[in-house]
Amino acid sequence: MAEQPQPNTLVTFYVPCYNEEDNVVPTLQSIEQVVKSLNITYEILVVDDGSADQTSARVQSYKSANPNLPVWLIKNDRNMGLGHNYFVATNQAQGQYFLYYPGDNCTPVDTSIRILKKIGQADIVIPYIENPAVRSVARRVISVTFTAIVNLLNGQNIRYYNGPVVHKVANVRRLKVAGAGFAYQAEVISQLLRESQTYVQVPYSITVRTAGEVSAFRLSNIFSVAYSLYTIFKMRFKKN
Repeated sequence: MAEQPQPNTLVTFYVPCYNEEDNVVPTLQSIEQVVKSLNITYEILVVDDGSADQTSARVQSYKSANPNLPVWLIKNDRNMGLGHNYFVATNQAQGQYFLYYPGDNCTPVDTSIRILKKIGQADIVIPYIENPAVRSVARRVISVTFTAIVNLLNGQNIRYYNGPVVHKVANVRRLKVAGAGFAYQAEVISQLLRESQTYVQVPYSITVRTAGEVSAFRLSNIFSVAYSLYTIFKMRFKKN
């Protein structure tokens, strides 16, 4: 990043994108509505994970049209994975708190505000979907099954692991996480709860994506999830 984010930032928004040319600008606009409502200091780190479309160009155009907004772009030459990019962004973050905010524009403004209002009540803010019926039956079954397996492996009772979780940046930076795919957040939460970090769970709504396709179910992601589950299982029985 050529520019430097502003100091004394409360929240860093991590916006991962993979072929989200039609969704990334509405996502950025949603974040602007959120921070305006809460009147908080912030920055937005957009990670274009090797997109083959105009995702990066749309971000650059948005930045040019809004030069005073703290929006920064990280562009990968190839697809590196959601978890990999999460930790790259964490290491670049200037905020005290770090929020995963997907670039598919499926997180409504009001529910994002609800999540961020929980900052300071616990070390971790863990959202869970309150309207799962908007997703396909197959997607819901996979989600419920994954959550149940992770809870079985780590001995916790978390309602959802893959949402826009809020972490303290300092907590995430010091962790060592094995998976670079879609189960990285389950590893992060499992490690922090093992350290007796506090958490609060909050319901949030999602909307159905209006453009683009979900890329979660590629073979590489399945292998990564399996490795993360194995890591979580080992973690439970590891001595402190």
